[in-house]
Amino acid sequence: MSAMIDMGYDEFAKREELSQTLAFSVVKGLCSYKGDWLLCDFSGGEKKYDAHTLLAYAVAFSRRLSNFKKGSRIGVAIPPSFLAFVVNYACAFSGIKPINLNFTLGEVAAKSCIDTAEIKTIITASGFREKISKANPKFPWTDDIVDALEIVSKIPQGEIGDIIRDAKSISPEEFADKYAIDRIGDNTKEATLVFTSGSEGAPKGAILTERNIIANCLQTKISEVFNDDILLANLPIFHSFGLLFESWYMAIHGQRTVTLFTPLDIKNNIRAVREMGITSIIGSPTFFRAYLKHATADDMKTLRQAIAGAEKTPKGFHELWNNAFGDTYREGYGLTEASPVVGVNCAEKDFGYFSTGSRRGAIGKLFPGMRAKVVNPTTLEALPFGEQGLLAMAGPNIFAGYLNNPRATQASLQDGWLVTGDLARLDEDGFLYIDGRVSRFSKIGGEMVPHATVESAINNVLGLADTDIPLIAISSRLDEGKGEALVLLSATDITLADAKEALRKSGISNLWHPKHLVQVDKIPLLPSGKLDLKRISDLAK
Repeated sequence: MSAMIDMGYDEFAKREELSQTLAFSVVKGLCSYKGDWLLCDFSGGEKKYDAHTLLAYAVAFSRRLSNFKKGSRIGVAIPPSFLAFVVNYACAFSGIKPINLNFTLGEVAAKSCIDTAEIKTIITASGFREKISKANPKFPWTDDIVDALEIVSKIPQGEIGDIIRDAKSISPEEFADKYAIDRIGDNTKEATLVFTSGSEGAPKGAILTERNIIANCLQTKISEVFNDDILLANLPIFHSFGLLFESWYMAIHGQRTVTLFTPLDIKNNIRAVREMGITSIIGSPTFFRAYLKHATADDMKTLRQAIAGAEKTPKGFHELWNNAFGDTYREGYGLTEASPVVGVNCAEKDFGYFSTGSRRGAIGKLFPGMRAKVVNPTTLEALPFGEQGLLAMAGPNIFAGYLNNPRATQASLQDGWLVTGDLARLDEDGFLYIDGRVSRFSKIGGEMVPHATVESAINNVLGLADTDIPLIAISSRLDEGKGEALVLLSATDITLADAKEALRKSGISNLWHPKHLVQVDKIPLLPSGKLDLKRISDLAK
């Protein structure tokens, strides 16, 4: 019997917030916030900003974008910071689409993103541009560059003061009307493009609508993922995980946030946790490994939760983290096409038309307003609870398609459902289990072999699991005898015999043992910390 989970799909659709524009959602959130500070720019001199100041600079900046046509796209190349958020909100207020560009991509991929989005202007700042160009000399800057820091520095303080007074004294509705910020409009139109990681090929421009972003922020809020938390925001906002939580959620729902330019600056990240009393951090297991190596339990004593996404948690990592920093590890799941969060392990609570909970091995329950089913990869027919297949989802946070890519859109969006490339299971209690990407499995002798399981066994037995970056990866190549053969990529001094012995000790079937070894200088990674699966596959072949 086929099965589906429904977390109040119809009930959630009635929420008033879903009818607002994204610009007004930001205005309402910033006008209403009453705390002494909302944002601390830790990389920018540890400066604190209250919500009204952030709003005032965004409104003032939006006035300086009047030369740009409404509905046009502007590239943004700024790491998480006060300046980045001001620019993104200002674009929304002006009816312009801010496209946060991945400035770590290679020349071909980066140019593909810029060309696909038809970006003619990039907003950055001279200091950031110099750093980006030093790290990535071939980044394809456009001819028209806007220096956001120069604009902000020239805004008269009298103008900022006038806007702040209005934010404090009049209603959000009156404020929006006074400053010509749309309150009512079509919020199903494109708010931004987020380019997929490109882990399996060329980046695709996922269209996130205003309603998508508002919905995912609301889903996060009413699920009580964050409760009076102070969030460490160090993920790049050219990825949807960082963009949602660090930019839009902060403004719309008043989430106190501490920004740093990068998660790789581990010493300053630990210092921020310790000095700012951080209670929530978000990231991937790859980025979290550095805390295990460099942070003490005292450094992390204020931490309430570490929410991990972007990749499946390796076996044993959950225990390593909790042994070091208490019961704080929370696995979640999301993807760009879902704006991005789908579920997080949270405290068990019944909200009526949906519920939350936590279960080891699962990524929690589906967010409110969503439906999910697991389908047969070939027929797309829904499968019973507990059976493995492709995950399909529907909800107000599901994207509108890929820009100028109808073939990819049709493959992903079918009859109102997003059909993902993830193998998953659902149980009768509503918990979702992600077993991995289809692309991270090989069919050997008729059996589906998960690459991550093989990697985890080798890492654990050979003592490679505690490194800051992965030292091995499993891929595959064609094999005449069994269809495919596993290939071990290694950036450390181990032999194929070492790997096979580790797998035997772990009780792993001989069928799952790698047949080939490829020695590499380093395992290819994307800026998000994910494995660069396309590059790994190319090396394996």
